[in-house]
Amino acid sequence: MLVSRLVAEGYHVLAFSRKGEPTAQPFVTPVACDLTQPEQIEAAVADLANQNVALQAVVHCAGVITPQRMGTTDTACVSAQLMVNLEAPILLTMRALPLLPPGGHIVFINSMAALVPLEGSSIYTASKFGLRGFALSLAQDVQKSGIHVSSVFPGAVDTPMLRREIDNGGSPLNFVTAPATADEIAAIVQQLLRRPRAEVFCPSSDGILAQLMLMMPRVWRLILPVLLKKGRKGQKKYLAAQQKPPV
Repeated sequence: MLVSRLVAEGYHVLAFSRKGEPTAQPFVTPVACDLTQPEQIEAAVADLANQNVALQAVVHCAGVITPQRMGTTDTACVSAQLMVNLEAPILLTMRALPLLPPGGHIVFINSMAALVPLEGSSIYTASKFGLRGFALSLAQDVQKSGIHVSSVFPGAVDTPMLRREIDNGGSPLNFVTAPATADEIAAIVQQLLRRPRAEVFCPSSDGILAQLMLMMPRVWRLILPVLLKKGRKGQKKYLAAQQKPPV
């Protein structure tokens, strides 16, 4: 969805994926790159540099979550979440910066977990808190170069990743508001590339509440039971809708 929107905007998309599968879609070039392997990130960007590729934008949209309570956490899952959600965006940005001219744009698709601690997903939460800090600091570093930095903070997004998260005991806070569609988030990215903004929260009401609670942890602890109750109701509604046969 995002790729289609970017192509419609006139971009030629370099689509990073593990296998770099060929596509019949015009103006899309697959790039084989496993984001859990730093050497592959280095090699992929070095190849673009050798081809004298000038990037207009870099959009970071890869993410992974494995809900696990601390004390039962698997080391491999810790490493994978930190690598994909935090280290890979940092390394890819670092290597891609020389290919971005003034007016270039870096967009991070983050998560509301960058503001709201998720019980049972402490590693994912830590990676998203870190990504927000990196983006805010990066914006200051590249300001004089004329490069824009934006972050998008969705709540839940209706994707296979969300359904896997539910199956593995993910937080009911995902359903305090109804999940967005992937295309809604793609539309936000499309708009940001036209008119840069530092941070966009989806929905905006969740962003306001989350930022206030982040400044007042005591209030967050008091309101959390109410949000969890609302989230559990929203999750039941979502799961019931998933079970309905298509019309």
